[in-house]
Amino acid sequence: FAAYSDNDVNSFAALSVSCLTNNPLTPDLPVKVPALTTLQVDFADSITAAQQGGKVETAKKNQARTTLVSALRQNAAYVQSVALTDLADILSTGYDVVSTNKTQSPLTTPVFALDNSFPGQIAVDLTAVVNAKSYQVQYSIGTGAWQELGIFPNTRGIIISGLTQATICNTRIRAIGGSTQYSQWGATVSAVVN
Repeated sequence: FAAYSDNDVNSFAALSVSCLTNNPLTPDLPVKVPALTTLQVDFADSITAAQQGGKVETAKKNQARTTLVSALRQNAAYVQSVALTDLADILSTGYDVVSTNKTQSPLTTPVFALDNSFPGQIAVDLTAVVNAKSYQVQYSIGTGAWQELGIFPNTRGIIISGLTQATICNTRIRAIGGSTQYSQWGATVSAVVN
């Protein structure tokens, strides 16, 4: 993750926060989840500031990245020490194992359906993707721009809420993990909000 682009480091840090929150495998993290969350948010804010600012803002972004990557590395070492060779335990933390196998194994695109049976919200019924660590979900209303719903560590409990009745909600999902980091975005699925 240290070689990722700024945006990908930020996404990875958000995934790590999500996967480490209440994870029974990691009770004694060197960098606790609230502190890691603060570092991730600070880095995300510094990315935005650097895009709009100059050399000072870029220097602050670079420092925020260095601090965040250091925290992620400390937690990675801890995860490695407690999970040892249990792949499922390692993947449950959002981290991945390093493989010397150079063969690319891309993730398949996610397949899902939308459930609009509850007023003002859409529930996502997502089929798990092999080797996916988490799922990035975006939605748009009508012809509006895509909005981030978030990164989810599993296929359950994904709900788009606060929607206006009789609007059309479009949803797309991509899997995160595997050797290529991201799958292609799955087909856009739409539903009318009840």
